[in-house]
Amino acid sequence: MKTFRLICSPPGSAKYNMALDEKIFSRYLEDGIGVLRLYRWQSPSFTYGFSQMPTSQINLGACATDGVEVVKRITGGGILFHDDEITYSFVCNKSDVGEAQGVFVDYRNICKFLLRFYESLGLTAAFALEALGFRDRCAPHELCCAAHEKYDIVIGAKKIGGNAQKRNRQAIFQHGSIPCSVNWDFVRKYADSLPKDISTNVTTLSDELRVVPQKDILEEKLIDAFAQTFDVNFLDNCHCEAP
Repeated sequence: MKTFRLICSPPGSAKYNMALDEKIFSRYLEDGIGVLRLYRWQSPSFTYGFSQMPTSQINLGACATDGVEVVKRITGGGILFHDDEITYSFVCNKSDVGEAQGVFVDYRNICKFLLRFYESLGLTAAFALEALGFRDRCAPHELCCAAHEKYDIVIGAKKIGGNAQKRNRQAIFQHGSIPCSVNWDFVRKYADSLPKDISTNVTTLSDELRVVPQKDILEEKLIDAFAQTFDVNFLDNCHCEAP
């Protein structure tokens, strides 16, 4: 059994959330103790991948006027909108999540705790490449919600959430979102390239469940799914950290 730290952060700003994720990654490189973190967002925000220029997809002026944060992540991937969701991050080595040496990235193994989480809610989730018609829908996009790639997680062929990674020789860092609901009209106000038919290809927990559990319950289920999937014991009680 592996030992991880568990961090449950209070709702924070986008700047705080991304800074703490970066701190967690840096600390792992020093002490080698795996970490699972769960967190939320104080207000609607966008994050973008470390190699992206968000100016072509996000109206930064409108965001600044309305107080919508736009912050760079340490990971790659497309632009993500964050609001009514729970978000996770974890850092560990390849063996902790069952990724074999010599394998570049094993998304099936790394993300199977998310499939277990959705199963605990009574939902059937799968990887996009396993869904009917995947080849017809497969396409990249600067907005993560509009992209459809083979290891995205889908429910009924609709994408749910998004995940992004940072790696080096010692560590895998991944964070991702589990959306409870999304106001697409609000997102479109700042991202006019959002497809008009986005709701036909993307889903949320409120779309799939008659009643969405409280976020504390969702977080407990995600913690349990992670611990069971990767045979993890948490070092101490859930705690908060400042970046």
